[in-house]
Amino acid sequence: MLEENLKKNKLTLDTVNQMLRQKDIFDISEVEYGVLEINGMISVMKKKEYQNVTLKDMKKGMKGNQQFPIELIMDGQLLEKNLKVNDLPPDWVYDKLKDRNKNIEDVFYAVKGTDGQLYLDFYKDKIQHPIDVE
Repeated sequence: MLEENLKKNKLTLDTVNQMLRQKDIFDISEVEYGVLEINGMISVMKKKEYQNVTLKDMKKGMKGNQQFPIELIMDGQLLEKNLKVNDLPPDWVYDKLKDRNKNIEDVFYAVKGTDGQLYLDFYKDKIQHPIDVE
């Protein structure tokens, strides 16, 4: 995510998540690419494995029960209440970050996805500028 562009457009992570949910995307790790359009709407290209699937296709590849995504870090702050409610030990998050040589303060957004994996977006994500510079 381009955090500075979110600020310029006065968007919060909650707003972005709401916009994604309106596109039937409940797990941000499904998104390959997203664009904020001039009209304020969001356009999303899903990762290949999430594009144009049917219920039948999903049942073939589904392993176990899927769960609702759990937000764990927003804007460099650990959401301890979400950890507690979902019986997740804080050490789980810290260990995942340690594996990447990162700290909580380095993370703009973290969510435990529907597949149980941790999705991380760091402040310094090495994106130099948006693609459509005018």
